[in-house]
Amino acid sequence: MKRLALLLCFPFAAMAAPDAPASLVQSLDRIVAARFKPELPGVAALVVKDGHPVLRKAYGMANVELGVPVQPGHVFRIGSTTKLFTASAVMLLVDEGRLTLNAPLKRYLPDAPPHWDKVTIEHLLRHTSGIPNLSMDSGYWRTSARLDHTLEELIAPVRERPLDFAPGSTFAYNNTGYNLLAMVIEKVSGEGFFAFLDRRIIQPLGLKHTREGSDKELIPGLVTGYRSGPAPAMLLASSNLHAAGGLVSTVDDLAAFMLALQSGKLVSPAGVKRMNTDTILPDGKATGYGLGTWVRTVNGKRLVGHGGYILNFYSQLEMDIDSGIVAITLHNGDRFGGDNEVLSKQLISAVQAWNGTLP
Repeated sequence: MKRLALLLCFPFAAMAAPDAPASLVQSLDRIVAARFKPELPGVAALVVKDGHPVLRKAYGMANVELGVPVQPGHVFRIGSTTKLFTASAVMLLVDEGRLTLNAPLKRYLPDAPPHWDKVTIEHLLRHTSGIPNLSMDSGYWRTSARLDHTLEELIAPVRERPLDFAPGSTFAYNNTGYNLLAMVIEKVSGEGFFAFLDRRIIQPLGLKHTREGSDKELIPGLVTGYRSGPAPAMLLASSNLHAAGGLVSTVDDLAAFMLALQSGKLVSPAGVKRMNTDTILPDGKATGYGLGTWVRTVNGKRLVGHGGYILNFYSQLEMDIDSGIVAITLHNGDRFGGDNEVLSKQLISAVQAWNGTLP
């Protein structure tokens, strides 16, 4: 726990490189460098083992037009990796007895339509609610998503639609469900969603560059996003992303957040265990998703975390909780470097294969 306290007080950017074998550092560097061309949109990458940064490096361009290279401390939109913050906020309220996971959504949002009566908070977290997902509407990203919307306006179009399936019976990834969780957090806490995140998670952990990714304010250090070509990123109103994908952050902040979460310093250890537990459907099938976190196994080790894609930004935050390895990749292009989830697996596998312990 002393190591965690050190990490939260001294960002990875300010810490000396560990005495990791040069062969390991070079291996990680080659894995990332092989994917990204210096003149194209790039990536910031951070790999941590035993609380120490093994690789902290950036590749490619933060702004292609101006020829500005990516720096490890640059800020990126993290898309659905935001969901891990949203789930953590819910679990903080659960720890305090202010929310109950198996309670119906209607307990906290009394004006919810009658056909949502059997939808619980846990269903929303696990993407098993059956509530229609607005972002799956035909043409949504070309039309509605370009306009500003309030939380209520993001929910209104699906309120009168029938459920897609009985709550708890099926897994269907759902951005609308996480925006409903934001409404619950606001109702229970009495403050705005992003204000709650800032007060309860961001400030206590000293996350200097994590915030709402508003497109109406200048965000220092924010890199430019690109579609294939490269061409300018798709134009979207950031208000549509909200609790499902609206944060910006850095590799350093995300590592500190993940270490704090998984060590039980943010959410209770019992709550973290529940977050990291796979969802088993009534037919016995596992979904690969817990409470706000994807769950998978690589080389026999348990990995938890989340990825995101929005505005042509890709993010991947993942931790091997059996080996103490954290990998973060933040990319500002439309798969110029391939799939971030595959890249994360490669980086974690390389450190697993080394099988050493940093001092």
